[in-house]
Amino acid sequence: MSSSNSNNNIDTKYYSSSAIVSEVLALVQGVAVPGMSVGALCSYGDALVEAYTQSVHRKEQTIERGVSVPTTVSVNRIIQNHSPAPNDDYVLSEGDVVKIEIGAHIDGFVASAAHTVVATSVPSATVTDRRADVVSAAYYASEVAARMVRPGQSPRSLVKAIGLVASGFGCTVAEDTYTCQIDRFVLAGQTTFATRFNPDLFAPDVTFETGEVYTVDCTLSTGDGVARASDHDPSIYQRDVNRQYSLKLRTSRALFSEVCKTRSVFPFLMRSVAGDNQMLRAGVSECVRSQLLVPFAVTVDKSAGDVFVAQFKLTVLCNYTGPVRLTRQPQMPSVRSATAIPSESEIGQILALDCAQAELPELPRLKTRVNAPVAQRVAGASAAMDLS
Repeated sequence: MSSSNSNNNIDTKYYSSSAIVSEVLALVQGVAVPGMSVGALCSYGDALVEAYTQSVHRKEQTIERGVSVPTTVSVNRIIQNHSPAPNDDYVLSEGDVVKIEIGAHIDGFVASAAHTVVATSVPSATVTDRRADVVSAAYYASEVAARMVRPGQSPRSLVKAIGLVASGFGCTVAEDTYTCQIDRFVLAGQTTFATRFNPDLFAPDVTFETGEVYTVDCTLSTGDGVARASDHDPSIYQRDVNRQYSLKLRTSRALFSEVCKTRSVFPFLMRSVAGDNQMLRAGVSECVRSQLLVPFAVTVDKSAGDVFVAQFKLTVLCNYTGPVRLTRQPQMPSVRSATAIPSESEIGQILALDCAQAELPELPRLKTRVNAPVAQRVAGASAAMDLS
């Protein structure tokens, strides 16, 4: 990005969004413990994002700000998009692999990040089984990917490198996960490609250019990584602003009108729009069939047996000096894999490259306290949900 005043303002808003995402991710991660409700974690993350985005750039009162993608908490074999309603909630158990994803924007300038933790009541415990393999693989894949978002490097090389890391730990890259060029009010811009190698769908034959910003999603699995829709109803939807259709049902027109009035171009939770209003909820089906609303399916790895999926996601600026990490990378969870990456290997050499961390602004203290949820032990609650 150039150093003009207008672009400095853009930098500031990207940096503010990144600071908020980094802070909120750390706070939510800190309470992802056994006995904690997944739904409560998601609500906590969204409330924190809303509170922090209202606390910055206060002189620009008319700009849009808030959640760019609702907080999701996807457990074990679930790949993505899990923000459960109260009747579909899940309580974390000891040893669960928990993926937390946060998204925020200031004036349409987006940042998002994800981190994986292993839920435990014994913080000093070290995980050494297949969970350690997939968490380590996803972590190092994200570190490699971040270092490859540099001028002249290609998306195809990035996809290849992530695949090498995954295979080295005996894991696979999950389907339907993407690296996305982002822009103002745009979550998936021109250079957007699948992180999993697909011979029938090559990454674009282009190179990263100075000034571009990307969200890099490294989601890996101990299974085959092949995704299927789970039994959990989608809770996240997005309006297709390029689609027009004359809805037939009064309930559908009422719902879509409410969405247009209260929601921007970013994904949103349907329950935040329809709530318990059965008339509005009845309009969801036609809005989806007509493609006015696009549901975000809750996907799982379809492999049989015990499968664990880990995710690390970050926002990176392609600077002329090399990659600049905008969102902070939290400390790696307490895991120890038997697999090591030799420093002389291709991946080891990439990891040796520099990757700068942006100096993020200090966030103001919140005027209204957002209370953290409290973990509760409920007999049989964890068994109530099938994570398949």
